[in-house]
Amino acid sequence: MIKTRLKYCVYDPDPNGNDRYYVRKPRHRKIRIRETFEDSDGRITPAFMKAYFEALEAIEGKASAPPTLPREKTFYWLVDKYYRSNKFKGFDPLTQADKRSVLDRFCQTAGNMPFAAYRKEDVEASQDKRRETPAAADKLVKYLRALFEWAVKDTHATFNPAVGVEKIHETEGWHTWTPAEVEVYRKHHAIGTKARLALEIFLNVGARISDVARIGRQHEVEGRLRFVAWKGRGKRKTRRTIDVPISADLAVALANTPTGDMTYLVTELGSPFTINGLGNKMRDWCDAAALNHCSAHGLRKAAAVALAESGVTAPELCAVFGWGKLETAEIYIREANASRMSSNAFARLDEYRNRKNVSLSGSRTANETKRKNNRDKSKPD
Repeated sequence: MIKTRLKYCVYDPDPNGNDRYYVRKPRHRKIRIRETFEDSDGRITPAFMKAYFEALEAIEGKASAPPTLPREKTFYWLVDKYYRSNKFKGFDPLTQADKRSVLDRFCQTAGNMPFAAYRKEDVEASQDKRRETPAAADKLVKYLRALFEWAVKDTHATFNPAVGVEKIHETEGWHTWTPAEVEVYRKHHAIGTKARLALEIFLNVGARISDVARIGRQHEVEGRLRFVAWKGRGKRKTRRTIDVPISADLAVALANTPTGDMTYLVTELGSPFTINGLGNKMRDWCDAAALNHCSAHGLRKAAAVALAESGVTAPELCAVFGWGKLETAEIYIREANASRMSSNAFARLDEYRNRKNVSLSGSRTANETKRKNNRDKSKPD
């Protein structure tokens, strides 16, 4: 059974491999959702999301959303307006569900408060109450910041109290795979295995897990892979088309590994992986190779490091990884240049030490010695 990114929603196929989705909460009866989960573009269907929220309401015995007609100028009222806005409707269903989950929980305690009275110190206090789960605390601040940003633009609020609130969950991010770790994985998972194909796609395309779960034969164009990145696909400003060559390593893996029709990577039942499902499977494959600290996310970073160290430019990195800002690419280039410069510095130090160990005067030749002796004899006693 595989968890989806929707809270309490699980994927549990029947013995014949047919898709089945349930809303299941501990100590509550499970409810099956019979609507289609994803459309042909891999997006969760509105019908499924409607049935999902109805199932939540039935299980919890209460509405999972705020009251239909919340009191004006309260957080319930503002959040309800946000959910009905074009801004919110522009998010994909998974993002909508995640935002709803966070903001609805926040409104359980703050929903009846006037949002206009909310200040930066109140945001920090709400964040601090969740300090035991720092990532969740920072996510609340992030979503409150987005809520008030929309509210200010829509003239519901006059300022954003979440601006300037610092994170409490500082992290260096996902571990970047080293070349040695890649080789360990390759030795454990041979060409022809699904695990090896996954690594070659991640490493040679540099794609996010949301794209690797969708890439397939239909994206092959004259020896290249061309696809629209899943992240930011809904808006023209952030929509990115990725167009990269199929490298030799990836070509070998594809030629020797069974794949699905519409996606290269498929489950044991032959259906495409969900984003979450592929992440969980990659976790299993890394653990099997004793790479417990490695993950799918770190392979994208490893691909960026390898390209940066080869001397590619910032615009070239942006083209490969779909980044909208050169500053993102320049981070990897600066790190690669720093590594290269430190290596050059120590190489020069070794060269200097080697020169210093050689006598500056050098060895005298026989002729030089003879001339010196003749000059000594010509001197008067």
